[in-house]
Amino acid sequence: MKKLFTAALICFCTLLFAQPKMELTASGFSSMEFPMPDVPLENLIETAKGWASNYNRNGYDVYDEKPNMLKIDAVKENGFYYMNRGQKFVFKIKYTLAIVFEAKVYKLSFAVKEIYGKDDTAVKSGISGYFTNEGQLKEGFDDMKPSLEYTAERIVGSFVKAINKQ
Repeated sequence: MKKLFTAALICFCTLLFAQPKMELTASGFSSMEFPMPDVPLENLIETAKGWASNYNRNGYDVYDEKPNMLKIDAVKENGFYYMNRGQKFVFKIKYTLAIVFEAKVYKLSFAVKEIYGKDDTAVKSGISGYFTNEGQLKEGFDDMKPSLEYTAERIVGSFVKAINKQ
């Protein structure tokens, strides 16, 4: 029984730490590289499109498609939030996931294109509007960074999992 528990714990920890770690800065998220699966490129492009369709059930757009790259735009409900004086402010985001397949790796870039408020109107400031000129989060937006990082990690992690299933 102890051996079974230990094996289950190891598997759980491996899965827990398998999610890509994304860090938000005033200039956005850094791009990430992942090892390329041993699958024909055409299959990977089709898998990426299939992922977009399944993950983004409220609509998506695939564009700038070339033989080794594509971009996906979609809207994510509850993209991030922050608390101010006990009130929670929740925002939708329109994001872009840019994918470039190379010989041994594929690169992912995640960017927030637009932010939408409560009534679905676009917020005038972008991600940089939540940071000071020195790159620190502005006062009162402490929850924004971890909540947006969580959202980005879930999106990118789902995509990577779909590609690696090949």
